[in-house]
Amino acid sequence: MNERKNINGHYYAEFHPGWGGFAEELFHYTSRYYFATEAFLQNLSGDRDFKMSGYKAPQLSDSQREVLAAVLSQPPDERGAAVVISVINAVLRRDPGVDPGQVADYLPQQEKPPVVANAEGSWHPQRHRSACASPLDSFLSLAERLQMPVAICEHHVEISLHQLAEQLQSANATIRCNLQEAVIQLHNAGYMIRNHPHLTHAEAHMIADEDAV
Repeated sequence: MNERKNINGHYYAEFHPGWGGFAEELFHYTSRYYFATEAFLQNLSGDRDFKMSGYKAPQLSDSQREVLAAVLSQPPDERGAAVVISVINAVLRRDPGVDPGQVADYLPQQEKPPVVANAEGSWHPQRHRSACASPLDSFLSLAERLQMPVAICEHHVEISLHQLAEQLQSANATIRCNLQEAVIQLHNAGYMIRNHPHLTHAEAHMIADEDAV
C-alpha cells in the first residue's frame, strides 16, 4: 500500500508531474513568480480573465486543500484547471467552501502523497528524467523560435519566468497551445524549470552544461 503525505493530520495524493512547480505554488506557498502559474492556468482553462493576485496557499480551508490536492494528482487538463481556478477564486473571496460536485469528482482519485515544496523559484516534479530527449528538444525548438534564452544546466531548465508567462499569454493561440503542451511534456519527463531573470542568449550558452538557445 502506498504511503500518503501527512500534512497537519490530513493525507494527500502525490502531485502529477505534469503540473510541475505550479502544484507547489498552488498548494504549499505562493512566491513572487506566481504570474507564471497564473498564465499556465489561464491558457489551460481558456479563462483569459483569471487573476490570482492576492492568493495565498496557507489560506486554503481543509476542504479546499483536499479538492486541490485531488485535482493536482491528475494530469493537467481544462477541466482540472477550471476547478483550480474556482478554488483560488473562493480563497480570494475569503469563502472556505467548495463545490460539492468538484468534491465528488476528484476526492475518490486520491492515492499518493504530494511532492514536498522546493526553494522558491524552482519547479521540481519528483520524477526521473525520461531517457527520450524529445520533450526537451521540443521546448528548446519553441524557445529558439520565440527568442527566449534557455540554458540546460545540471538538469535544470534555466529560463526567465517573466518571458515564459508572456508567451503563455500570447495573442497567438497556436503559440499558447504549443508552448503549454511543451511545458507539460517537459514536466512529465522530469525536468525542473528554474527562474533565471534577465537571462541572455550569450549567458545561456556560457552557463549551460548540456544545451542552450
